[in-house]
Amino acid sequence: MVRGLVWFALFGAASVALYGVNDRIVWDVCRRERRSYPPAWTLSPYWQWRTIAGGWYADARRAGLLLPKAAATAAILITSIGSVVTGILDAMPG
Repeated sequence: MVRGLVWFALFGAASVALYGVNDRIVWDVCRRERRSYPPAWTLSPYWQWRTIAGGWYADARRAGLLLPKAAATAAILITSIGSVVTGILDAMPG
């Protein structure tokens, strides 16, 4: 139970870090393309598609945030996979 809460807290922290990095990337793209910064960009289909598209890491590089973006993405993956693996190991007999 406690392990599950720890993984949940780590996943939450990684998610907040990823959101923060993505927010800075959106701000930089808006500044570079002379767009107005949308405060609710997470609800916009345009920004949802743009963050999913392969060019998002290029935008992160242009913003100088490639390393934080890669680290935040890795943290999300590690916490996701780690929680599943520890759950499987806990369920194994012996």
